[in-house]
Amino acid sequence: MIHAGAHVLVYALAAAASPLVLTATFVVIRSERPRTNGIAFLSGFLFGTTIACGLGLVLGQAAVERIDSHETVEGVLTLLLGVALLVVGLRARHASPRPGAEGSRAGAILAGLAHVRPAAAFSMAGLLGFGGPKRLVLTFLAMASVSEAGLRDVEDLTLVVVYIAVATVLVSVPAGIVIIAGDRAAVILARGQSWLTTHATPLRRWLSLGLGAALVVDALVRLLV
Repeated sequence: MIHAGAHVLVYALAAAASPLVLTATFVVIRSERPRTNGIAFLSGFLFGTTIACGLGLVLGQAAVERIDSHETVEGVLTLLLGVALLVVGLRARHASPRPGAEGSRAGAILAGLAHVRPAAAFSMAGLLGFGGPKRLVLTFLAMASVSEAGLRDVEDLTLVVVYIAVATVLVSVPAGIVIIAGDRAAVILARGQSWLTTHATPLRRWLSLGLGAALVVDALVRLLV
């Protein structure tokens, strides 16, 4: 279980590290209905992540039963994802600043999120929790590690819960703060959002490089040892 748990934790940390998710969380929980939208956003994000985990377990179990070289396939996918993140991080080092029009469009989208209703917050968070390509692949790899370990149901469930808890931490912590503290959390959240907006580009770059390197090392250890 320790071996599988280490892999699950690595994938969960990589899935959690998303400036986009954190930015969306800040915008939604600083909206006109902070507590209500915070609960809806957190619930939707947990729901989407749980659905992705369930699908990943089904696919992971099928791979274990039908593909003899499933460990190699998992290692190759991890290597490819790590290399892709390294490329993104390296390209970001030399990327020119975004045009003002593009920045204004992103600002307009985020400004629109500040006026969402709870139902819309839940739906949007569900899609973010289910994930784009990177998050979805990481979830599937984590669930494949759980299936591959051949543990008892209780241990499998524990690993899945650990993955969900870690992968959703950038939503659960800010949302939990606003749910508990309400308006008193406004200053803290405003500072956090301001810092994130200012440092979004270097943060994205270093996250891509760090996570990419970790995944490449993990993949090489699997494939070569």
